[in-house]
Amino acid sequence: MNRAIAPLPPVAADQNPILTRRELRKNGVRVLDGGDQGDAVVACGLVGKVRMDGIHANFGRRMQVDDLEMEVAVDAQVSIKIFLEGFVEASLNGVPMPMPQRTEQGRWQSSAIIVSHGNGARLRRRARKGQYLDKMVIGMSREWLQRFSESAETPENFRALLCGEPGFWQWQPNRKVEFLARQMFDIAARKPPFSSVLLESHTLAIVYEALTTAFGTSPEAVMPPTNLTAAEQQRIYALVRYIDRHLAQELSVTDMASELGASQATLQRLVRKAHNCSLNEFIRNRWLDEARQALLFSSRSISDIAFEAGYVHLSNFTAAFRKRFGYPPSSLRRHAGPAEG
Repeated sequence: MNRAIAPLPPVAADQNPILTRRELRKNGVRVLDGGDQGDAVVACGLVGKVRMDGIHANFGRRMQVDDLEMEVAVDAQVSIKIFLEGFVEASLNGVPMPMPQRTEQGRWQSSAIIVSHGNGARLRRRARKGQYLDKMVIGMSREWLQRFSESAETPENFRALLCGEPGFWQWQPNRKVEFLARQMFDIAARKPPFSSVLLESHTLAIVYEALTTAFGTSPEAVMPPTNLTAAEQQRIYALVRYIDRHLAQELSVTDMASELGASQATLQRLVRKAHNCSLNEFIRNRWLDEARQALLFSSRSISDIAFEAGYVHLSNFTAAFRKRFGYPPSSLRRHAGPAEG
């Protein structure tokens, strides 16, 4: 006997929501700036959400239209926070969250963190008129994540996260994550057929990318918060932002130390403490990771990508790439025409 198929739930999105101070208070937000507590509009833009069993996502392309300083309680769960572009001041339990930065070419360099709070946390955010932020937040219950902990290959730091230990891991969204997140904005706006299916599959794909990046084998992807003070975390963030703003051929460790207000020896000790490698290794690995993403998601030649990563000779780039990832760069271009090197 044929059964009627229940229709898919509608995509929860509004192309131009109006957010007022009164609505913020109804949602448990504490407004801190002492401004008008009535129906004054503080933000508008495109927002959407995804709800599944044990996992949910909230995303928004929202323009701030007025000053706002607020604080809200965050549930005791694991969350992935992705910031694509824009800037506001935000912190969790007093630890500043890394915001996107502009490169020298004017492009936005996205940022992201994975956060674990066993007892919840306080999120504080301050925006000024004209500021905006394109972002996505994915929340996951530890019960939902437990299904991925049965494998013998599960990293130890991921197991610690499942046990409820507090954590603050920074990771760098790759081009695939940025593409998926921005496509979710478009899906929420257009509402094509089977929108919910698309949004759910994109959410799970982003979770996969985030977990494998932050808890995979890359030594610089994970920043165990229990090992660093808040000031040390901020200095690591500043170091990463400096690297991302400069081409490998132009990067100067001396200039970097001067701009960050620390000696090279201090930076060496900090990187060794955070990532168990030297400063030069940290920089080189970051550029190799960028090269890998360029090979996967761009059509530029391997020679151009190698030069941008700081390698004059293609053979040196190939050897370094193979040492880091276990395969040559040409293996990522098998379906993109003749491979170089």
